[in-house]
Amino acid sequence: MNLTEKLRFAMIKQNMTQTRLAELTDQTQKNLSNKMSRDNFKLSEYQRLVEALGCTLEINIVLPNGDKL
Repeated sequence: MNLTEKLRFAMIKQNMTQTRLAELTDQTQKNLSNKMSRDNFKLSEYQRLVEALGCTLEINIVLPNGDKL
């Protein structure tokens, strides 16, 4: 599951519409929809969206032996 799919799932879990999330992040719903459909976000944009959902963004690199960096 990529980050945009996880974002969609978090929106459902938080009962958040695209329109409301767009408002909270100072963008239009159309802009947010376009970025979500293209999976075209900068990491800083994911961070802002996730925080607007009241969630925390964590990114890990997992080595072949299972260790996380």
